[in-house]
Amino acid sequence: MSIPEQLDRLSRQGMAITDREQAAHCLRHIGYYRLRRYWHPFAMRRAEGGSRPETAFGDVITLYDFDRRLRALLADALGCIEVSVRSQWVHYLYNARGGGPQAHLNPALFDAREYAGNLAKLKDNYLKIDPPAAADWDTAPIWEVAEAMPFSQLSKWYKSISVRSIRRAIADHYQTNHRVLVSLLYNMAILRNICAHHGRLWNRALSAGFRIPRAWVADCNAGEPARLYNRLVIIAGLTDIIGPTDLWPQRLLALLDEYPSIPKDRMGFPNDWRRRQFWQALA
Repeated sequence: MSIPEQLDRLSRQGMAITDREQAAHCLRHIGYYRLRRYWHPFAMRRAEGGSRPETAFGDVITLYDFDRRLRALLADALGCIEVSVRSQWVHYLYNARGGGPQAHLNPALFDAREYAGNLAKLKDNYLKIDPPAAADWDTAPIWEVAEAMPFSQLSKWYKSISVRSIRRAIADHYQTNHRVLVSLLYNMAILRNICAHHGRLWNRALSAGFRIPRAWVADCNAGEPARLYNRLVIIAGLTDIIGPTDLWPQRLLALLDEYPSIPKDRMGFPNDWRRRQFWQALA
């Protein structure tokens, strides 16, 4: 369909379009298919038999804009967490017995079942970033090659550390234990991938489960383990540990307040979330 045909179809389906020129601009630069995922919740509510009035195209764009800004904010936090965990990974492996500048090349420090595959992927990424460095791979220090490690690989490298004291020492920095941190890093790698590919996030059901750190159990919503809310609580808590002066939790709260019309229950927010201890402390 042409852009005018797309607009006509939306009008026939009951969407109020007061500014066709602006709506056409959005369809041209965002795309019908991508925006469809944002007007779908409105259509579902009509199907449920509610008395919701005709959906305005502007409401869809507001929801899209909120999701876009939420992804950007979340990507910022995940970047901080990734850098922090990578730094701890380098530090403790370097200082481990059998560690040193090439600790990543010592298979004794890692799970033998995963080591060869993880190392091959790390080398491949390192050489993609700097192809002329191929001759230096065997002597490149751990702090240099670690910079070529994406979040998804970082979570696997942390999980594969065979020295339990190192895993525990890293997890202690984040007020949790190593088993919980493994599941958190895996989940955050998934979120980072969604953000990197501009995927819909706000009401998404995330299939991968994770353990909630004891420090934030009371603030989470046990009834909505697949939704975004619990992950936001934990990420906000981690950023408060890593960079308290960054005020990321406060920035998240400000974004939520800026869009009061967004149905937060679709994100897994409990009705009393504002009264829970973590959020009360931000007020």
